[in-house]
Amino acid sequence: MNKSNLIWGIICLVAAGGLAIANLTLSPENLMFQVGDKNMPWIPPIVLAVIGIILFSTSNKGEEKMTEETKLQPTIDPQKAALNKNMETAAWGCFLIMLGGFMFVPETIVKGGWWSIGVGLIMLGLNAARYLNKIRMSGFTTFLGIVSVIGGVLELAGVGGIGGAVFLIVLGGYLILKPYFDKQGLFGKAEQS
Repeated sequence: MNKSNLIWGIICLVAAGGLAIANLTLSPENLMFQVGDKNMPWIPPIVLAVIGIILFSTSNKGEEKMTEETKLQPTIDPQKAALNKNMETAAWGCFLIMLGGFMFVPETIVKGGWWSIGVGLIMLGLNAARYLNKIRMSGFTTFLGIVSVIGGVLELAGVGGIGGAVFLIVLGGYLILKPYFDKQGLFGKAEQS
């Protein structure tokens, strides 16, 4: 059983149920989800319900039954662990340099969207370096990097207040593609590459 799909499926279904109850009990003015000029607060519960059903239904598929003897113990490659540690240190250094630079530059000169784009590019750059060195990427920082870059671009474009929608869309896409990523072995602990 794929516990990750099961847990995320249940979380999505509970969130969809909570939003559905909120839609039924609250007035439309109290629950807003704007699509263009129209308030459509029923879209998030439907999207979450569909994602939850897909994840819940795929939690039993594709799992091979393994006994304790056939389970492979992960091996740790010390060279890759050291390389990953160096790359993470360099990424933290880039982040701190960027943070210090933004403290010197007034917000009127550089908009806030550039900050989000910079943070996202550092995270995505770290994972690209891992991929090129055949080290497993971090799903968490890849996900945050994508959300950060998209959010920064939208902020620079003057589209505000849709960060939550972008977060849900990217999260849903990641969860749908997660079985493929697991099969390819792209994400996981870097030391076990």
